[in-house]
Amino acid sequence: MMKFDLAPSLKSGYKQFLVGPAVGGVAMAIAAHILISPAWALALFRGSIVGLLDKVIMLHGIRRAMPYEKEPEKGLAIMRRYRWYRVIAASSIIIMLLKQGRDVTGVCIGLLLIHIFYLINLTFIAYRLNKEET
Repeated sequence: MMKFDLAPSLKSGYKQFLVGPAVGGVAMAIAAHILISPAWALALFRGSIVGLLDKVIMLHGIRRAMPYEKEPEKGLAIMRRYRWYRVIAASSIIIMLLKQGRDVTGVCIGLLLIHIFYLINLTFIAYRLNKEET
């Protein structure tokens, strides 16, 4: 089993955690523009932006909770509060798009795909950290 610590990487910045999903989201939107339609590409791009906003809020919450390593209840309370920030931000954007009469199916699919790209990116980061330790 691999054993590594993402905390030093997260303390140094968000960049390596967000670049992979951002590139994947833009590539997905370009492919949708070429293969499907410009309307779907715009919806997927909007979903990518919402997904990246969600990831920034999540990573900021994790960084805010990191100093409370000795008191995990305080760190957990911070992360729970940031969970609600994420839900409020994503749902308010989706509700705003619904009120404007936009198609939110593509936005939700883009949001889901950004989360998938984020997990794939974490796998690559973990593999790289594991390789550095050996």
